[in-house]
Amino acid sequence: MMTLATLAASAVLGWTAEPELTKTKIVDATIFKNGSAVTIHQVTVPSSGEVLIEEPPIAALGTLWIYAGGNAKISSVVMTQVKGESERTIRPDSIGGALALNAGKAMEIIYSEGGVVKTLAGTLLEVSGSLAIFADAQEKRVFLALGSILSFRGDGELTYTRVVKDTTMVPALRVKATPGAKVNLMGLQVGMTWVPAYQVDISDKTKLKMVSKATVVNDLGDLDGVTARLVTGFPNLTTMGQWDPLTYLAGYPDGFFRGGGMAPGAAMTQNAAPMRRESASDSSFESFEPNVGEGFSGEDLFFTPLKDLLLKRGERGYYVLFQTESPYSHLYTLGLPPSSAEEGNRDYSSDELPVWHEIEFDNTMKQPWTTGTALVMQNGEMLGTDELKYTTPGTKAYLKISKALDVAADVREEEVSRERGAIKDRFNNATHDLVTVKGTMELINYKGLEIQMKISKQVEGEVVSAEGSERTFKTAKRLNQVNPTSVIEWRPKLARGAKRTFEYTYSVYVSAR
Repeated sequence: MMTLATLAASAVLGWTAEPELTKTKIVDATIFKNGSAVTIHQVTVPSSGEVLIEEPPIAALGTLWIYAGGNAKISSVVMTQVKGESERTIRPDSIGGALALNAGKAMEIIYSEGGVVKTLAGTLLEVSGSLAIFADAQEKRVFLALGSILSFRGDGELTYTRVVKDTTMVPALRVKATPGAKVNLMGLQVGMTWVPAYQVDISDKTKLKMVSKATVVNDLGDLDGVTARLVTGFPNLTTMGQWDPLTYLAGYPDGFFRGGGMAPGAAMTQNAAPMRRESASDSSFESFEPNVGEGFSGEDLFFTPLKDLLLKRGERGYYVLFQTESPYSHLYTLGLPPSSAEEGNRDYSSDELPVWHEIEFDNTMKQPWTTGTALVMQNGEMLGTDELKYTTPGTKAYLKISKALDVAADVREEEVSRERGAIKDRFNNATHDLVTVKGTMELINYKGLEIQMKISKQVEGEVVSAEGSERTFKTAKRLNQVNPTSVIEWRPKLARGAKRTFEYTYSVYVSAR
């Protein structure tokens, strides 16, 4: 604050004192899952028409934009350096240092003299070099070597720390604008992210309940009643890691977001962790007061508003986003090992062919589901976790629950014919033989109910026949090779205790021996 003398000198000399440093307030945030957010920082211009912004936001190249609200005008924006104060706390690491912080105070000194421990009560006058000077009860001066002092004690007025203020040059953004104007600084910054997760309850036989939550990580700045938006989708942020030159000289902010993406889901076991028997999905949703607004789309992105977000820098917040229901079905999936011309054919036993128990369900909402970890529950028990892939409205989602140990599969392949020299070079030398391979897949259902299966097999070659298959098709893989890459898919039903066998045949060109 300026004194009367300062004001008088300013009027006479024609200069104006620097305005005080002012920090911005975050008033808006759009949060992505990659550790970045589009934030709007705001500051009010004082009556002088000039504001010095302390710690101006560091934003990605090309994303820092400054504007004023209403009809206010900005006449100048300059990044500069001004004098500022910083505080540091001094903590002594020796008896002499601790005594120096308590000069002028009454205390009792314990020291050693000639191998004898003695006590001195008095007032510490000062510490000079290697000496401590005291006034004893008779006001006599006592000089003690610091090396002889073992300890000291006194009443509660003794201190062991001291705060020191230093004057330094600090970076600041000088903005000249209409007095009273709200100046906004918008930019893409690092230090804020959100992590989605889902809880899927399949206690009902035909319809599941799914609750979505978000954990918001804030290492950027205080959010005080801000309406934020959580982004679902894949934005094209090409300049992340390159900083706008206007505020870059301010250096990197403390607490840059260092988190990597979501950790992979833990391996599932046959043991289910005990939890409360009440419906977990209902409790997970109904226990929270709603603070999520209606989501909206922006081209290929979807935005979920979080109203009145209160989150200090360094804090993390837990927010429930929505609850939905969807019909679902159980699916037992098996991915058979691919067959290639180079590796040849081999048999696979049930130990090498794990069948997975999955659930298949539709996104019946009007918004997409972003990729996130999903916890599958049934009657209060945890069955497993899996990653829910990005799912657009109207499409299907799949979640693995556990290995289906009661469903067994065996596959064997054998060569049934070989046409030698099916392909020859221009000199009539054989380069490839055409081999016909027959595969036999055997499935056994030891479960006490009928199951629906989904099986896929990739082969290098041309599919001749595939008994009971739903479809066969060629992919665009290895287009420069002599053999196409084909896929066979089956979706058979297996009755309780049933055993079914499927045969398939394909032809493949192999190098002539």
